[in-house]
Amino acid sequence: MGLKQLEDIWSTVKLIPFAVVLYDVKKHTYKANSQAQLIFDLPEKHTLNKADFKHLKLSSPESRKQFTIEQLFEKYLVINTNCHVLLQKQTKSLLLNAKLAQLNKHLHIATFEVIEHNQDAQYNFDKIISKISTDLIDIQNDNIDTHIGFALKAIGTVCHADRSYLFKFSEDGKSMRNTHEWVNQGIQAFKEQLQHVPTNSLPYFANLMDTTHLFKVNDVASLPIKATKEKQELEREGIQSVLCIGLRYDKELVGFIGCDCVKQKREWTDLDLIRIKLVGEIIANAFKNLNYKQELQRIQQQLITANQKLNQLVNTDSLTSIANRRCFDKALESEIKRCARAEQPVSLIMCDIDFFKNYNDSYGHQQGDEALVKVAAALKAQCRREGDLTARYGGEEFAVILPATNEQDCLQFTRLIQQTIKAAGIKHNKSSVSEYLTLSIGFYSAMPDKNSTPQCFINKADQALYKAKETGRNKVCQFKPTH
Repeated sequence: MGLKQLEDIWSTVKLIPFAVVLYDVKKHTYKANSQAQLIFDLPEKHTLNKADFKHLKLSSPESRKQFTIEQLFEKYLVINTNCHVLLQKQTKSLLLNAKLAQLNKHLHIATFEVIEHNQDAQYNFDKIISKISTDLIDIQNDNIDTHIGFALKAIGTVCHADRSYLFKFSEDGKSMRNTHEWVNQGIQAFKEQLQHVPTNSLPYFANLMDTTHLFKVNDVASLPIKATKEKQELEREGIQSVLCIGLRYDKELVGFIGCDCVKQKREWTDLDLIRIKLVGEIIANAFKNLNYKQELQRIQQQLITANQKLNQLVNTDSLTSIANRRCFDKALESEIKRCARAEQPVSLIMCDIDFFKNYNDSYGHQQGDEALVKVAAALKAQCRREGDLTARYGGEEFAVILPATNEQDCLQFTRLIQQTIKAAGIKHNKSSVSEYLTLSIGFYSAMPDKNSTPQCFINKADQALYKAKETGRNKVCQFKPTH
């Protein structure tokens, strides 16, 4: 996890309205938000170390066993991810509910809540915000809608709203659309009707959102004359009160989060404003982290594609689109080693187009290239198993690697090659063995061992090819050792 991404996560996590401590296992450093600083009497520092916690007395309320802050993260909370911790301060003791989450193998996050018997609405909202934050820290594409829906329901409920929603502006800022919506029971949804809404159709709203990032209306009926279009739209949706807060990525306004009251008017409080702003910032940071991940995945995919293309260019013959000599050399060495381990035979076929110089002289080099492409395609068509490889060895010479193939099967394969080339019917009026283009073929089959080398196979298959050419061409010869 990079420093920037860590800081982005912390910028969201630290907003949680109760104590949060982030622990870097590798560096043995900590980050604490303002609530944690208050509960644990910590200095207001960006990064803390264990010396900053040495004044604390932490223990298990059940066993009374004491531990340091480091032991709390690395041992006690690892075993008990949701438990009670007793904090002994100079003047009093606090019983804390502690929860641990592991962001990765080096980064742990713990939340601490002071246990109270009289939990008021603020405490309940704190718990809701904690869940929203936890859910959205490592948000993924496949679960984003569920978590955004939970966040909108939470903020709508706590602000006593009938509808809450998320809007995004288009990249050019000329339109906006409702991407997520929560509605209370019995309230009409408007999400499907609010797609691709022109920004200039609501100029008063757009101006306020652009300048103050806030649209707060306690009574829609009291909107000024210059907000006539906004008033008409809000009344169409049955809205009596509305509160919207702008969402920003890197200081750019990209959308807004809002709440509506339909059944009755609401005097929006500063607490409502703080709460919806907090949820909005958490969502904005979640989207920012998701964008970072998507951009990283896009770059990674580009690199994979580029490497695949580069690998194809490096290993493919540009004319015939089959494997080139470089690829052939690597594949032959690999298959010899693999078959030696598996105790399987390997066959190597070398082919040469008969009287190809005469063909070029008679038909021209362009048609000569076309003949090479046709021969390559014919050879490749016969390689149907995984591991079989057809390669252009050089000039008018081709090679075929057949793993796990004995001499009888290889001989049959060469006959299929001859049949395929004959069926191609490539005219060759300068050949002394046929009116059509033909191949001379030599092959070598053997059971390789740890001492077998690619050059040994090449030399022996080449000797067989030489024999085929010397004894009349348009034929198949096998290398057989002489004793």
